[in-house]
Amino acid sequence: MKAALYARVSTLDKDQNPEVQLQPMREYCISMTWAYQEYVDTVPAADFEHRTAWNRMMKDASLRKFDVVLVWKLDRAFRSLIHAKNTVDTLRRYGIHFRSLGDPGIDTNTPNGELLFNILAAFAQYEKDIIAQRVAAGMEYARLHGTRSGSPIGRPSYNIPFANICKALIRTNWSYSGAAKLINQEFKTRVSPAFIFTRVKRSGKTREEIIQEYGSSE
Repeated sequence: MKAALYARVSTLDKDQNPEVQLQPMREYCISMTWAYQEYVDTVPAADFEHRTAWNRMMKDASLRKFDVVLVWKLDRAFRSLIHAKNTVDTLRRYGIHFRSLGDPGIDTNTPNGELLFNILAAFAQYEKDIIAQRVAAGMEYARLHGTRSGSPIGRPSYNIPFANICKALIRTNWSYSGAAKLINQEFKTRVSPAFIFTRVKRSGKTREEIIQEYGSSE
């Protein structure tokens, strides 16, 4: 018996490594005394144009170069229930069955394995659809409220009188970080030194004008 081992990662970043999938599949083949050949893609599941290893594997399947396709988990191979069903049907026409190492019981060479495959593939599709619905709902909420997170567009609005900002600057000898700390304590609102600087700059007032208008430290 000869197996085709298919592994896929979306990217080599974030510690994704196809060896995590391949090694246990190799060990399984050795325990079953199967010969095997490997096909590895580094691409998102839906990007079939660049899933060159997958396309090569399916071509080799049509030439009957192996007897079974083995994957680590269903989502490494398929992007949808339709894709899964069509692929398994195609493999069946070639006389090749399908197994998933991470989903015990899935072996399309048996009636029970075929049933379990259809059930798990359906659940995988259901989960994907639910996630898509949640994403769509989040985008709609964001559209209505201004940002992707649903927060209002722009910087947070603070109800802090300019006079208090000026007095805080005077009390701290014109220290923006010191003034920010005073404002945080007084209004129980976390503002940054940059916020203090921006408010003063937007006012158009010079340091001398602010000191003259708001006097010395209280």
